[in-house]
Amino acid sequence: MTSTVTAQSSTDSHEHPQGSCPVTGKTYNFCPAQTGDVRSPCPALNALANHGYLPRDGKNIGPLDLVRALKNGYNLSTVLACILSFGSMLLLGQYRCLSLSDLARHNMIEHNASLVHKDDNNGAEYAPTKVDRRLLAALLAEGGKEVPHKLTLEDAARIRFKREVECGKLDAVHAEIARGEITIAIGVLGGKDAAKNGVDLSALHEWMQHERLPAGWKPDHTQGLYQTIKMTKYVRERMREIEAQQPSNEPVESH
Repeated sequence: MTSTVTAQSSTDSHEHPQGSCPVTGKTYNFCPAQTGDVRSPCPALNALANHGYLPRDGKNIGPLDLVRALKNGYNLSTVLACILSFGSMLLLGQYRCLSLSDLARHNMIEHNASLVHKDDNNGAEYAPTKVDRRLLAALLAEGGKEVPHKLTLEDAARIRFKREVECGKLDAVHAEIARGEITIAIGVLGGKDAAKNGVDLSALHEWMQHERLPAGWKPDHTQGLYQTIKMTKYVRERMREIEAQQPSNEPVESH
């Protein structure tokens, strides 16, 4: 009975003073963003805040906070977690702390041709952070073609290529960031055999749409730098092969 009451009350409106939740306490139970909280265009970090691995208000996050959250929440290796955390601070030019909303600053880390967010086409400093349901549906529809009910690296290469055709090619840095985003998502949520078998579409949907760790999911391996580089390289090379297969009378732009 207690757990049911807690689960229900976590959806009631309340505040997260100093990044803590009066409903979930010090647990890692899910609680969605409340009034006054901030979130990013990154479902991975938003989920960590919604589960309390990061401050639940999404504010005043230091680089070591990011490292700890990525390791504890997703079981990233220390090296990969440090590269992502300190690299993000460097790209943003914020060396002491950040808020998740800072990650929405357009063309810093955030980029056009996102798989689940609309482009920033109006010159705004901050890009959209809400998941676009149409784009998410298109991403999920791309899955299941290689392995039933799964989104594989092959599927990821195909949908990334399509998005960059639709939105225009990305520069080298943002193209690599974009490939890394979906690669890490597949690698972490899909488990130790994700490079071959991909990630469950239902788990990916829950994670991206609701910014919540999938029900029953726990990391079964350490996602390391070498593995991530290898998977990202596969996506990059397959995108190049897909581009090379396009009819010559239909020029396509893609990095």
